[in-house]
Amino acid sequence: MISELTTTAVHTFVRSSLLFVLTAALLGVGIIVSCANPQAPSGGPRDQTPPSVVRTTPVRDTVNVPTSTEVLRVEFSEYIERSSVSQALSVTPTFEQQLQFDWSGRTVEIELPSALRDSTTYIFTFDTNLSDAHGVSLESPITVAFSTGSRINRGQIRGRVASGPRGIAQQRVDVYAYVLTPDAVGPRPLPDRPSYRTQTGEDGGFEFNYMREGRYYVVALRDNNRNRRPDPNEAFAVPPRFALRADSSAATVPVPWLIAQSDTTAPTLQQVRPVSQRRLRLRFSEPVRLQTRAPEAWAPQDSVSGTPIDVQGVYAVPDRPAAVVVRTAPMRDVCYRLPLRRGVVADTLGQPLVPDTARFRAATRADTVRTRFRRFLPAGLRQDSTGARPLLPDIQPGIRFNQAPDSTDLQQGISVRDTTGESRAFSLATENGTDYRIQFESPLAPGQYVDVAVVGDVFARADTTYRRRFRRVTRRVLGALEGRARVADTIQEGTVSGSQSPGSTTALRLPPSLTGQDAPDTLDVPTPDTAATSPAQARLDSLFYGGPVAVELTVDDSSIPVEARRLTTSPGSTFAFEELPDGQYRFRAYLDRNDNGRWDGGQIQPYVPAEPITWLQEPVEARPRWTTELPAPLRIPVLAPVPKGREPPPPDTSRPSPPENR
Repeated sequence: MISELTTTAVHTFVRSSLLFVLTAALLGVGIIVSCANPQAPSGGPRDQTPPSVVRTTPVRDTVNVPTSTEVLRVEFSEYIERSSVSQALSVTPTFEQQLQFDWSGRTVEIELPSALRDSTTYIFTFDTNLSDAHGVSLESPITVAFSTGSRINRGQIRGRVASGPRGIAQQRVDVYAYVLTPDAVGPRPLPDRPSYRTQTGEDGGFEFNYMREGRYYVVALRDNNRNRRPDPNEAFAVPPRFALRADSSAATVPVPWLIAQSDTTAPTLQQVRPVSQRRLRLRFSEPVRLQTRAPEAWAPQDSVSGTPIDVQGVYAVPDRPAAVVVRTAPMRDVCYRLPLRRGVVADTLGQPLVPDTARFRAATRADTVRTRFRRFLPAGLRQDSTGARPLLPDIQPGIRFNQAPDSTDLQQGISVRDTTGESRAFSLATENGTDYRIQFESPLAPGQYVDVAVVGDVFARADTTYRRRFRRVTRRVLGALEGRARVADTIQEGTVSGSQSPGSTTALRLPPSLTGQDAPDTLDVPTPDTAATSPAQARLDSLFYGGPVAVELTVDDSSIPVEARRLTTSPGSTFAFEELPDGQYRFRAYLDRNDNGRWDGGQIQPYVPAEPITWLQEPVEARPRWTTELPAPLRIPVLAPVPKGREPPPPDTSRPSPPENR
C-alpha cells in the first residue's frame, strides 16, 4: 500500500515538473519574440490609421538644444515596422557616419554619431516609406526639427506634383531642394546630395519646412534606386520656375510640377532571328515605327560575295511593338550581314535608329506562313439600322493582314463596289505593312454606301469571302465643340486651378499676345527693366514665351469611335473641333514653345521648364447639329521668372551647410 502511494506521488511530481518546465520554456520564447519584434495586440477591426509622432526629446521646434545632445527620442502612436525606419528617415544636415537605432516598445532612440553644429536647424524627416506593424504607411511625411541656436529656420516651399498627360496627383514622389547662390541661373552641375528632401502625399502635395530662407532649385523625382540623384529613365518633374524662394510667408506655388520621362536614348538593334529560309525577325531596344519599307533599306547581303537578297516584304508585328519582320527570297545556309542605316525605324518620340550591321546565319527551315486576313478597320464600329458601319469624315475603311501581302494578292483579293454593284476605283496605302487604308479616287459623299470584299481563296482561306458595308455619315449626326485657350497671368488671376494666392511666387505680367487680353494701361503697369537682365537670364526668360497653343481632344465615350485629335491656335483665339459624333470628350491644352507637335516635360540640366499645360477636368458633351461652347476658357498657367532688383533675403539664422552636408 505504501509502495503504491509512493509510486503515485513520484509520477505526479514528474508530471508537474515537466508541465512547469514546458510552461517556462513557452513563456521564455514568448518573451524573447516579444522583445525582438513587439507587435500590436491582435483582434478587432483592421488597422487603417497611419502612425503619428506622440512626443520627441528634444521637443519639436525647441531652440538652444545643446550641441552635446547624443540622442533624438521619438515616441510613435503605435508599434512601428522597425525595418522601415532606416529607409524612411532623412536628416538635414546629414551626418558623415550612419545613424544607430535603439528600440523600446513604440519609442526609438536615434543615436547621433557626432556632435551637433552650433546655431544650426536640424530636420529629421520620416517619409511615406514609414509603416506601422500592420503595414499601414504614412500618407504624408512627418518632420521633427529643432535648433542648436537661438532661432529656428522657418523657410517654406509648398507645391504639387501631377502627371503631364492627365494632371493626376502623383503620390510618394521624392522632392529635392538644392540651394542656389543669389545670381545662379541653376545648379550646374547638380550637387551629389540635395540640401533638403521630402515626399508628396496622397494628394500629390509636398511641403518643405524649416528651410534656410533663400533661393532653391526644387526637383521631383521617382527615385527608383534610392540614390537621391536623377538617373536616366527615372521619371522627373522640374519646377515651373528655376529659382523658388523659401521664406516664412511662402504660399503654395500655383503651377504644378509635371512628371515626365525623358527619352534621350535612340533605339538600337538588339537581335536578328532567322525564323525560316525566307523570314527574319528583328528585335529593337524599344517600340519602334517603320520609317521606310523600301526593299533596298532592309536587304541582307551575302557575307562573302556581298550579293544582296531580294526583299519581298517588310512589316511591323502588331502584338510586338519592338519587332520588325523582313520577308525575303529563299536564303542559303550561309552567313549574311544586314546593314541598317540611320532612321529606317524611329521610336515613338521620333528618335532615329542608331546605324548598325547585324550578322547571322540563315535558317534551314522552310517558310510556312501564309498571308491571312485578320479584320476590317476601323475596329469597334457598330452596325447602324441599315447594317452598315458608319465612317466619320476623313476616315477611310481598311483591312488588316497578319503580314505584308504581295502586291499581286492585294490586286486580286480585294474588291470595292457601290450598292449597284459597280466597281469603285481605289488604291491602298500602309505605314506598317499590315494595316491597309482604302483610298478612293472620288471621295465618298455623305450618306453614300460602299461594300468591301476580301477573297479568302487568295488569303489562305478557301471558299470564304469576307464582306463589310460602310456608310459615310451625314452632318445630321455630327456636332462641334468650341472654346478658347489663353495663357493665365498668375498675378492678375491670383489663383490658378484652385491654388492659393501666389504670394511670394509673384510672376511677371505676361504680354497681351500670350494672355489674349487687352493691353493694360502702361501708366499703371511699369515696364520690366530688360536692361537689368543678364543675357543668360534673357535666354531663360524666352523659354516661357512664344510658340502656339496646342489643344488636344480625347474621347471618354462616343457613339462612333473617335481617334485623339490635335490642333494649334494662337493664345486667346477661338478653336473648334468639328464633325464629332455625340459623346463625352476631354481637353488638354499646352504652350508648345518649341513647336514640335508634342508636350515636353522640360529638362533638369541645363534647366528647361516644362511646357505650361492645363486640363479640363470634366468631360464635355458633343450633341448632333450643335456647336457646344466649353464652359470656361482653357487657362494655361505660367510662373514667369522673378524680375531683378528684389529685396535681399533676411539674415540667415544658421550656418550654411557645406556641399557634402545637407
